Parts: sequence; structure tokens; C-alpha cells
Amino acid sequence: MPQLKKGARLAPGGHKAEAHAIPLWPGLLTAAVVGLVYLTVASGGTFHFRQSMFPHHVLIADAWLHGQLNLRDEVIRARNEQFYQAYRANLQARYRAQGRQLSEADWLRQRAQLHPPSNHDWSVIDGKYYGYWGPMVPALLLPYVGVAGLQASDMLFSCLIGMGTVLLTFLMLREADRSGFVPLTTAVCTVLALMLGLGTVHFFLTVAGQVWFLSQVVATFFSTMAIWFILRTAASVTWPLAAGAAFAAAVLSRSSVGAIAAFFYCTLFVLARRAGQRPWPSLLRNAIAFSLPLVIALGITMAYNYGRFGNVFETGTRVQFLTGGNPIFRSDYAQYGPFNVHYLPRNLYYYFLNPMLRWHARTQAFTFDPFGNSMFLVTPPLLYIFRSVSRRDWFALGVWAGVVPCILLLLLFQGSGWFGFGNRYLLDLMPLAILLIAIGMRGRLTRTGLVLVALSLIVNAWGTYRFTLEQF
Repeated sequence: MPQLKKGARLAPGGHKAEAHAIPLWPGLLTAAVVGLVYLTVASGGTFHFRQSMFPHHVLIADAWLHGQLNLRDEVIRARNEQFYQAYRANLQARYRAQGRQLSEADWLRQRAQLHPPSNHDWSVIDGKYYGYWGPMVPALLLPYVGVAGLQASDMLFSCLIGMGTVLLTFLMLREADRSGFVPLTTAVCTVLALMLGLGTVHFFLTVAGQVWFLSQVVATFFSTMAIWFILRTAASVTWPLAAGAAFAAAVLSRSSVGAIAAFFYCTLFVLARRAGQRPWPSLLRNAIAFSLPLVIALGITMAYNYGRFGNVFETGTRVQFLTGGNPIFRSDYAQYGPFNVHYLPRNLYYYFLNPMLRWHARTQAFTFDPFGNSMFLVTPPLLYIFRSVSRRDWFALGVWAGVVPCILLLLLFQGSGWFGFGNRYLLDLMPLAILLIAIGMRGRLTRTGLVLVALSLIVNAWGTYRFTLEQF
């Protein structure tokens, strides 16, 4: 069993006595502060929230409300026409500034080269537009879209979900301390929750709110919730079921999050060993309770796949690469598929090493590499992960059992998250990475740790600023 802080003691079931519990109010305050930053940045300080450039989840929710799985044709046509009209008005203004007139022929040539954002990155079958993302995000948006219509702001929704994840990160760390798995102080819980919110890729992903990013933000919300719930298993038999439901929601938001599943079963094993002389019956019961929602989620996924593509195993990703995906990935996909060791050297460089910045082609401003810079430059406290390796108890090994398969999956994938600041796919494992950081910190916030967290806040403030300038 991990050592406790001086003066702490374990109550029955492995939890620390309530007299030593970390208070809740620092987590609430941290989430409120981070949420205010999100809302300010996403709205440009106006607190009037528009849609992102790619509000595809809103469009999918609208389609569901109209009884179909593909986008409504009239919605796509109307949005494309709005895009063309706005572009033409801007082009005419530039021509007038040069003393020229935009002829109809010039405009038709320009129009033929344009790619409206509403057409970007869909799975297109027989002229119908389908999403290739999981069904959870549109499902959550249904009430909002039902009230606000097609103008519902995915950016506002993203900020609110992201704020919730900051609070859940604090609760996760607080529970890890209360359980005796990772003895922590209030300061460490607070600072690491703040770091998740403003010192990782979670910052720019949340305020941007675009379709791919929103899937990640929602998945991280639910996976963090699932970790918090699983750590509470010793307190009640219902917690493994709740954890499984939360993790199933994460997988239905973004399927790659499923790669961290081993962590949950390892944690159930550790808790069962703690419970007493007959651990196996409780382990089996809790494992079944956790797994049941995942089985249901698999059924939902297969039904959703069949409804869209007529094949329970077709997620739409393959179709998207061939019909609506970014051309820069198409040749690699055709030759190597989505996962291949061919991508390993490139991904190792972008995830772990890449220090290179660039000059922006249009403005000549100094900015980030859109293919990703080293995770240790973007979030320097991740260096504490190396220090966590020296701890080899069952819980720490369980965290690694979740992290290693996920990072291997990402390293074998054909991209590292282009276009974005840092390596956005790392958000899949960031909740577990934060537990490793906490372990590496030995539960204490030192001057070195404070400096590294401060650097991560500065770097991500700059990266988010640059990303919003280049995207918007």
C-alpha cells in the first residue's frame, strides 16, 4: 500500500479519514477561473458566442431532429451559398481597393477553386453527407440544437464541457489521494487541474470547438469522470457500473479513448486485493458491472454504423479519407492504411522531439509547427512521468497499463493531429498522464514543479493565441 502523508490514516475500505480530506472549494474555484478564461477567449471578450468554422456536430444533431442520419441537403446548400456570398463581397472590396472591377468570369474562376467549410471532412456516399465521428456529441447537443436551431454555438458548448473537465480532474486527484493511491496536497490537486485546463492542448481544443476537437473535449470529460468513479469503487458497489457508463460515453465520443481500458481493470484488481481475503468474487462482480455499459456502447456503435453505411464494421473513416478527407493524408492512407509502422519514425519525432517553430507564410509571424511540437515543450510537467517510473506498486503499473497501449496506438496512426498546436491526440491519455505527473511529483508541489507548470501555462497561452489568429 502507498505511504501516506504524515498524520494521515486510512479509514475502512482504504480511504483516508475525512478529517484529512482535501477540500472541494479549490477545485470549484479553479474550474470557474479556467471556465472564465475559456469563455473570454472563445468569444473574443464579448461573451457573444458564434459557431466554429466546422460545426459538424451541430449539423448532425439537426439532421437527427429531422429524422435522418445524413445532413439535410438544404442546410448544406444554404451554408455553401452564404460562404460564397461572403467571399465574393470580400473579393469585390479588394478589387475596388485596387481600382479594378470583379467580372462575372473572374468570379466564376475564383469560385471553382473554393472549398466551403461546410463540405469539408465528411463521409460522402451517393451525394449524402455523413459524419464519421461517434454519436455521443450530437446526442448531447440535441436539446441545445432543438432550442437554438442551426445557430447553436459548438464553441460555447465546448467551453462548458471543458470547464467541467477541469473540475473532474481535481476530483480525480482528490479521490486518488483519499484512496491512498497517490498521497497529494491540496496545492498539487489545484495546480494540476489548472495545468490540464490552461497548460495542455486541452486549452486550444476547448476554445476552438471545431468538430474534431469537440469530440476530444467531450471524450476527455467522460474518461476523467470514469477514472474518478473507478477510484471510488471501494465506497460502493454501484461505482464500477457508473465508471463503465462514463467510459462508454467517452468511447462513443472518440473510439481511440478505448485504448486506456486496461487501467480500469487493473484498478479493480488493486481494489479487490485491498478488500480482504477473497478478492476474486468482488473483482469479477465489479469487472462485469464495469463492462456491461461497454457492451451496450458496442451495440450502439454497430447499430449506428449500420444505419449510416449498411455495415456494422464501417465507421465511415475509410469513406471519409477517400471522399471528404484532407488530400495531404490520402496517399499515405491508400498505401499504408490508417495504422502502420511506417508512421512510427515520423510520429516519434513530432510527439517527443520536434523543437522547430516556423515563420507564418502570410504574416511572417513566429509560430508553431502545425504537425506538432514535442509534448515536453508544450507541457513541460510531463517530464515528471520519467520520475514516476521508479514507483512499481500495482496502482502505478495499472496507470502505465492504460498509457502504453494508447501511446502505441497514436504512434502507429497516420497523423499526429494536423492542423493544431502541439499533439492534440495526446488528450486521449492526458487524465492518466496527470496521475503519472502526480506520482512523479511525490505528491508535493516543489519550486521546480511550480516553474514547469508556469511554463506550460505560458506556452499554451501563446499557442492558443497563435492558433486562433491562424484559424479565425
